Amino acid sequence: MSPSKLHSYLQSALDAVFRQFPQFSVFANLTITIADADYIPDVCVYPKFAINFFEPDEIRMTELPQMVVEIVSPTQTIQEVLDKFPIYFQAGIQSCWLVVPQTKTVSVYIAPTQAQVVSMTGEVVDPVLNIRVPLDQIFA
Repeated sequence: MSPSKLHSYLQSALDAVFRQFPQFSVFANLTITIADADYIPDVCVYPKFAINFFEPDEIRMTELPQMVVEIVSPTQTIQEVLDKFPIYFQAGIQSCWLVVPQTKTVSVYIAPTQAQVVSMTGEVVDPVLNIRVPLDQIFA
């Protein structure tokens, strides 16, 4: 999958949004390993932890994030993205955001079949992370 211009823009915007919250450590395109398979969510949000640049770097994270964001690209279907969510939840990830650029929509999943959808205007509420984000901060 080649990220598009909108995909890349939204990934950067979401990174900036989550960095406003001091309780989180935020990573873009981080490889996480679940059941011997690698996944690369667009954004991963962990509870805050210190980064030590003198320790060996990690190529694949086995410690899973609290939340992931997947942004739909023109080269993939929404269903392809949604198919990852049950895997994420079963592994212990507690919240998944689905971002659809063309409709300016964010769906916050707290279970594979339980989502709150915010489109065009309003506020994205994530009860797991206990945060609220105005949609216009993401699609500005």
